Amino acid sequence: MGIAKKSHDSSQGDTLRVLLRILTSKDPVERQVALRALDDVPVQDIISQVEDEELSADLKKTLVSYIGTRSDQAVPADNPQMSGAVSEASSEAEEEDVHLSLTIRIQKMDVGEKIKLAMKGDKEARGILLKSTNRQIYMTVLENPGIKESEVEMLTKNTSTNSEILRAIGRNREWSTNRNIMKNLVMNSKTPVEVSNRFLPRLSAKDLEFIVKSRNLPMAIRNNAKRLMEQKTKGR
Repeated sequence: MGIAKKSHDSSQGDTLRVLLRILTSKDPVERQVALRALDDVPVQDIISQVEDEELSADLKKTLVSYIGTRSDQAVPADNPQMSGAVSEASSEAEEEDVHLSLTIRIQKMDVGEKIKLAMKGDKEARGILLKSTNRQIYMTVLENPGIKESEVEMLTKNTSTNSEILRAIGRNREWSTNRNIMKNLVMNSKTPVEVSNRFLPRLSAKDLEFIVKSRNLPMAIRNNAKRLMEQKTKGR
């Protein structure tokens, strides 16, 4: 009996380790499947993993959020920190489920449905659709009347933003008058050179100096920034 129980415990431990690896996947669908599979793992085993100091902070947060959804959760009374974390994470878990559900729904849409959502969707839908590889879809998001300048600022600051999106933002007269957006465009290595060059003269000498020293930016941008900086210095 003891040997059988030990074998069973070992099997559960192996299953949990596999699920933890899947939970670090970049694919939201895979993470969702792994979370559902955790329903078959005793909650105390999951809690013990959360208390493991070697576990990454992001994975701990995911597990804590998941524990908050378990009807059989049994957090030890002498562990108030864990109890508080589970309580706090309950609402976060619900938000995460909503996000994953939306991601999955969008993945199942055809191109026409995605374009329609790109034009009318909320901030969360826009964020997901901007990562699409279909040009028509992500360019339509920029035409969404609900898109805010704060969202555009984040796009120009993110080096993973598609260069075509950055080019379109640079062509938009309203957005390009925003100093932060203009500055972000120039300092983003993904921004097309002709777009960055157009905004360089509007930057301060301090910004130009930073650009000159930045090894992440194209040499053409750094050289033009150096020339403009020297001109501004002579003009003082």
